[in-house]
Amino acid sequence: MRAVAAGGFVILLAFLGVARADPGAPAAPGAVRAGRPIRVAIECEGQSRTKACPAFLLGFVDANKVLLSSPRASAEVVVYASTTIVALVDKTHLRFVGTIAGAPAELELDLDLDSRAADDAQRGQLQPAFLRGIALYVAARHPKAVTVSLAEIEAGAVVEPQTTPWGASLSFGGFGNYANAYQSYNGFSELEVSRLDRRSRISAITFANGGISRAPPVTVDGTEVSQDFERWNIGAGAKGAWLYNRSYALGAVTGLSIDDPKGQYAYVWNAKAGLEWDRYQADDPRGNRLAVLYFVGYQRERYHLRNIDGERFAHYPIHGAIASGSVRKDKISIGISFQIDSQMFDPARRYNISAAPFIEWKLGGHVDINLNFQARNRVFPEPDSSLVDPSDLAQINRLSYAEPFTVQGSFNLQIHWDRTNGARNDRFDDF
Repeated sequence: MRAVAAGGFVILLAFLGVARADPGAPAAPGAVRAGRPIRVAIECEGQSRTKACPAFLLGFVDANKVLLSSPRASAEVVVYASTTIVALVDKTHLRFVGTIAGAPAELELDLDLDSRAADDAQRGQLQPAFLRGIALYVAARHPKAVTVSLAEIEAGAVVEPQTTPWGASLSFGGFGNYANAYQSYNGFSELEVSRLDRRSRISAITFANGGISRAPPVTVDGTEVSQDFERWNIGAGAKGAWLYNRSYALGAVTGLSIDDPKGQYAYVWNAKAGLEWDRYQADDPRGNRLAVLYFVGYQRERYHLRNIDGERFAHYPIHGAIASGSVRKDKISIGISFQIDSQMFDPARRYNISAAPFIEWKLGGHVDINLNFQARNRVFPEPDSSLVDPSDLAQINRLSYAEPFTVQGSFNLQIHWDRTNGARNDRFDDF
């Protein structure tokens, strides 16, 4: 119920609900004697990026002694919370349906929730609307429990924004150290363009990373050998996913990567298709995620150094599984992903096992920070050591990729421009 006065005031009159009912009418079915708490049920409809429904709404019910959380079958007031996502705003519609004599049978209110605000800020946006609606039902049974106040408002029209399913993000980061004659600097960047709606998502990505190391030269057999070297890696890929139903999704991905001449691969390309099962709907309103993915594919790779099996080139089918989960509190997300994959039909020849925890902070509407770690153990045909020049310290240093166990971490700053069509879809995030 909304009323706007010419003087710029909104008046919330609880007695309007009483005026619309017959004072002498019998109590509606399911009503209880005066003095008892009002039984309230909360029903969530649509998708949400906040904890508004049911967590916050149930909290408001539990915080007031005149209200009692109840199953829908025995509730005297049912609050339906429907959410429509538009850009960073969760447009929330509250519909109160009651059976209390002296109170309206239905009442509807609208409000906007900032999906990237902290929990307390979101509660502050939601609570006034909930109290405005439930006050009419409380006043019908407990008149002294409700007060009436005036609030000054600003006149203005709400313009519905145009929306788009397209989004883009730019990520970059790095690390380094400096110690007089010894320096090491590393950096990376990534550009992604994507299109997303409630049933499908596609994206294309390009990336580059590299670094330099500087150290004093060393003398080997009377010859001065440089310890300075550079490294780089570039690549591109594309990914698509389609939701079959609430829990299952199909997806495919392809990618190409190229290393510098001292790296492992002259190029590596693969294409994979998979099936994913999710415990929660695509981007659960509370920010939780629990998914298991199985994929099969094909890989081609060419090496800069021949391996111990005499290969400079290999191609083979692959398959694997990924399990991941995450939880969110306000602007912080914490999660972990486990992956195991191998060469199909010969897993002992090539396989990879990894675990990757992460933390993400949302700093504002367009800036995020990510902290990632990964521990990995893999087996594959190693480079032929007889082909390594002992005086080529850069190549020897780069052979670290042949180590079976590695641990690495990164700190990333992401700048993004989100799509505004309101759709949310987190399927195949780990693919």
